[in-house]
Amino acid sequence: MKIKHFEYIVIYLSVLLVCVLIGIAGRLVLLGKGADEYTANVFFWICIGFGILMFAILSLFLNELVVNVLNRFFKNKKTELPESEISNENLEKIIEQQDTIINSELLEYKNPDRNIEQIREQQQSIITNKKQDKIDIAIHYTQKEFAFYTTDEDLKLLCDYVIMYAEKLDFDNIKPITVKDLSNLDLYHFGWNLWNHFKPIKQEEISKLLKKVFLALEDIELDSIKSHLKDDPKKGIIKITDDLSSV
Repeated sequence: MKIKHFEYIVIYLSVLLVCVLIGIAGRLVLLGKGADEYTANVFFWICIGFGILMFAILSLFLNELVVNVLNRFFKNKKTELPESEISNENLEKIIEQQDTIINSELLEYKNPDRNIEQIREQQQSIITNKKQDKIDIAIHYTQKEFAFYTTDEDLKLLCDYVIMYAEKLDFDNIKPITVKDLSNLDLYHFGWNLWNHFKPIKQEEISKLLKKVFLALEDIELDSIKSHLKDDPKKGIIKITDDLSSV
């Protein structure tokens, strides 16, 4: 027999026993007051039936309420228990983690030079990333402006020269390239845009790069190239722009 069924049997027998006892008590009272046997027996069975009926009504309407109350009670116990278990089981582990954090902070406090070195490395990484972003933008701009006006080989060389300019490397012995359908004004504007993007490099450097790179400018004086970098900003195929990423 299942435990649940046994519990039901015990409950129902208990209720029946109580009802019988109440009926017997009532029957004895009536007999003591002079009532006849028939009336006493009727009262006995009425007490039993009324008791069973009241138990059924209470079970029907209060069962759901009792279940909800018990569920809430045990739910609260279940939610509280894991917190207690976690607290007890992992208390040492939490303390060790806190000690590790505290020791790490103390180590940095005792070794300020190490902390400063980490800050320097982080700042250097930020500067390097920003510089690389600027170079990538300039390379993309160069490819877009010269893709239709020079060969793939020369375009690759030109991009390499842009990187050399950004890194402030020596380009005295670089190989010049040839472009078509672009005027000197276009080349001047290209130079000014690069200078403005990578400044504060001096304009003499970009003028020198233009003279070394483009065959069309090899016979023009550096001062002349520098003085014409921003001529007629809105004219030409390559125009003056303050933001290479927007081109």
